[in-house]
Amino acid sequence: MLNAKTIVRTVALVAFNLIVAIGLLEGLLLVLLHSPGVTARTPRPVRRLVQQVYRHFNRMLIQFDSNCSRYDPQLTYTLRAGECTFTNLEFNTTVYANPLGVRDDEQALVAPDAIVIGDSHAMGWGVEHDETLVHAFARRTGLKTLDAGVSSYGTVREMRMLDRLDTTHLKYLIVQYADNDLPENRSFREHGGDIPITTEEQYQKIVEYYAAQRSYYPGKYVYRLFMKVLRLEAPEPDQLAMGVASPAEEADLFLNVLAHGTQTTSLDNVQVIVFEINEQIRPSRPFIAALDHARHGSNYPAWVQRLIAIDVAPKLSPEDFLVLDDHMRPSGHQKVGDALAEAIH
Repeated sequence: MLNAKTIVRTVALVAFNLIVAIGLLEGLLLVLLHSPGVTARTPRPVRRLVQQVYRHFNRMLIQFDSNCSRYDPQLTYTLRAGECTFTNLEFNTTVYANPLGVRDDEQALVAPDAIVIGDSHAMGWGVEHDETLVHAFARRTGLKTLDAGVSSYGTVREMRMLDRLDTTHLKYLIVQYADNDLPENRSFREHGGDIPITTEEQYQKIVEYYAAQRSYYPGKYVYRLFMKVLRLEAPEPDQLAMGVASPAEEADLFLNVLAHGTQTTSLDNVQVIVFEINEQIRPSRPFIAALDHARHGSNYPAWVQRLIAIDVAPKLSPEDFLVLDDHMRPSGHQKVGDALAEAIH
């Protein structure tokens, strides 16, 4: 029979080993988070784990960075006019926004030939302004092009942003899609052509949540990972339920917003080009193929039926994406910008 002293020693040994194991795992995560080049060479399961730790427990989102964004009662937020520094573990970028709250200069707002709308991929998350796909497209075509992408916008808010812009000389509307547009596009249909907008109070609470994400305490990543696995940690306050949709339904929800999402802007004489950015590049997601098929529906206006759907995924490689973050490097932006330019020539 074990005596009390033996039990105490056993418990102490187990506790000591557990603390050491937690410390080693925490240390390993810290090294891999701050050494993306090393992380890129680890086995895929390890790399995926580190990516999830970064995305859930470390990453700052520009739309909730009070230095870079501001509340908007119709769109939830826009970029804050002026210059800010937006940084995460793999990048440190300067973001300049004009008075309308999009990442471009004021001159670009005046009668652009082409406008690019979309989310963080179109905006240029993690790259400098002259490295974005918008600039690559403009250099290749010579067209005056406005970058109107705003991080985390779905198609509905992208089209509502379009209503605020000067479209008097617009020839090309380039729409960047991402699979996380689906909840907003579905909500648009469910609410009869409208979407609920977060209140300013709710928005500020989310801003505070992400500001707290940047603080570190010993054991943070192991503790929060453990809580996440056990589903004891509440989801991010801005997280939306993706739901399930077939490629055909996803395409139909997108086209419904494209056809009915603007209130004042006519696109009758505009060539619309749609592309998708997603980490899934081998094989491509089926959205673009489904969209190319669905656009011919007789219930859509002529300008929707003649849209050009481009699958840019085959042009990209894993090396065109950041290691931890799910956004493109400058090389990816260049390839996408070139593909868009080729589509109009």
